[in-house]
Amino acid sequence: MSRYSHSQRMNLGTVFNFRDLDKNVQVHLKNVYSTLSVGMIISCVGAYLFQINSFLQSITTSLVVLSFILSLGSSLFIYFTQHSRETLHSRLGAFFLFCFSTGIGFGPLLQALSVISPDTIPTALLGTALIFVSFTLTALFTRKRYYIYLGAGLMSAISLLTTFSFMNLFIRSPAIYNAELYIGLAIFCAFVIFDTQLIVEKRRNGDTDFVW
Repeated sequence: MSRYSHSQRMNLGTVFNFRDLDKNVQVHLKNVYSTLSVGMIISCVGAYLFQINSFLQSITTSLVVLSFILSLGSSLFIYFTQHSRETLHSRLGAFFLFCFSTGIGFGPLLQALSVISPDTIPTALLGTALIFVSFTLTALFTRKRYYIYLGAGLMSAISLLTTFSFMNLFIRSPAIYNAELYIGLAIFCAFVIFDTQLIVEKRRNGDTDFVW
């Protein structure tokens, strides 16, 4: 069964399904978030490599373009390659290449941020790691999915946040900026919960792909 037919079978009613998590769903969630955690580490390695390598810093523009091409190419490879036991390692390799090239591509931005606000980078890294680790541990140690729900109106919230961000380009209000920052964080944390719910539903429908 293709990924398209899986997506067609999913609907908003699945967020209110509070049945116990099957063992195979727990394993699938563990695989998904473990893969994401490893990918995050590889991205950090790529970003750190840019910070300590003067040669990479000397070719920043070319490096950003190359990282974009590699990221796009690897993501397209993952998308168009059917998930199977034979293609698992190549798709994982493409995913890790995507993470590494993305990390290097963000290197210049992180370097500038480390000068402006050095505390921001470790805070963001720790917060992201806690999110992925929390969901991985949840998949391992609980059989309930009552905590995995969809926050209503996430897309509407994103649209509203985008509108306020555009308005603030002209208003330049620090209060609006701070509100965007924390509301945006809350929205994207909710999206993690939403995505986890969809991952569970896809696995119940027989989809074992934990890379895409």
